[in-house]
Order: sequence, then C-alpha cells, then structure tokens
Amino acid sequence: MNKLTQYAQHFTKLELMKARLEVFQNESGREGVDFIIKTDTGNYHELYLQTVNLDKERSAKISKEELGEPKDNLWIALVLFMEDMEPVFHLIPSKVLLIPDDYIFFDNEQGERFKHLSNWEIKVFVRAIPELSKYSFANMLPQLV
Repeated sequence: MNKLTQYAQHFTKLELMKARLEVFQNESGREGVDFIIKTDTGNYHELYLQTVNLDKERSAKISKEELGEPKDNLWIALVLFMEDMEPVFHLIPSKVLLIPDDYIFFDNEQGERFKHLSNWEIKVFVRAIPELSKYSFANMLPQLV
C-alpha cells in the first residue's frame, strides 16, 4: 500500500468520525470494501476507497471484480489530492456506476473473455467539478441514514 492510499485511509476515517459515524476497518476479507460505517439509525454502509493524485492522474479505475455488484449501501469514497491543497472527499453511490454518463462516469466493459479487465472509471477534470461536487461528503452525508 502506497503512502497516498494510507493517508487517504486515515483522512477518510477521520472525516467519518467527525461526522459522528461509527467506522470499522473491513476485516471480513471481502475485497472491494475498505470501511464499514454504522449510522445513528443502525444502518450499515460499505465504503470502497479510491484516490486520485491530480498532480499525476485524472481518473480512478475501479475493477468490477473487486468492487462487486453495485448496491444501495455500497459507496465509492473518492479522495482527491493536489499539492498544496487539502484533500477533497466525495461519497459516490455505487449505483451511479450502473448508468454511466460518459462524461464523468464510464463503463469500460471488456467482454466475457476479458471480464477480469472490466472496470468503471471516474474522470476528474475542471469542467466536471460542478457535477462532481454534488457528491461531496458534506452533500452526501444526509443520505447515509
């Protein structure tokens, strides 16, 4: 695990705790889930962590095999990094990936023979920021009920 991913894990955990959510590291062995959070109402949500270092890359690719089938309580915790800026935390419902807009969200299906290479992709670029900001952690927090 690289330093950026480690930092993203700590940052995400702290942000979730500041929002008064119970946070658990995934120790079930299930790939595709980094955190499990519990809300005040007793609901559980799974978070799959993805990072993008905007100084070096412009997208996050999420393996379909690793993530599994998108569902209501599965979220993409997307943490964006750029030098001299605070990290930016987005919480994207996994079901958004099922209907890609081919603007920010893409379905890179590779067919049955190369299914293991299939992925969803989230692109991050300047014109996409207003659309992507809908998924900022602050905006999505009320949906974690």
